[in-house]
Amino acid sequence: MESTQSAVPRTRGSALTSLAGPLATALGLAAHVAGGGAALAVVIIVALAALLGLGAVLLERLAPPQLPGWAVLAASAVAQQLLHLAFSAFSTASAVPLPGHDHGAGSAPDVPSSAAAAPAAHSLHLMLYLHAAAALGAAAVVAQWSRVSAWVRARIRT
Repeated sequence: MESTQSAVPRTRGSALTSLAGPLATALGLAAHVAGGGAALAVVIIVALAALLGLGAVLLERLAPPQLPGWAVLAASAVAQQLLHLAFSAFSTASAVPLPGHDHGAGSAPDVPSSAAAAPAAHSLHLMLYLHAAAALGAAAVVAQWSRVSAWVRARIRT
């Protein structure tokens, strides 16, 4: 007699994988703010973390059972690049191009503004290095989920 139930898809720790989004977002936000970028509203940060968590779970479901380390690093680097662009785009109150964020394309037109509305100066190279460090940190943690989760459980018990 055959069973009419459909096969349950295998899961490889989706609950833990979904934490990769908030981890990458937190590391990216710390890198962005440390590099001189502006912090965003909490709602936008939570939305970005949820989207990255969803992307991590989707990648886990579509990827082979054991994702190579270079692929984890590449996904983490892409996530940090997207986070940098999102943080830069959403840190302004309007849809006006970001002054001082032209990545060497040319200067922004002179627009009269008050000193209070002037953007904080930031070093593009420092921000690049910090986002790269965030990508490396996130990739290292994701690649070693089992060890990191055991370490966290040991810390919680003490």
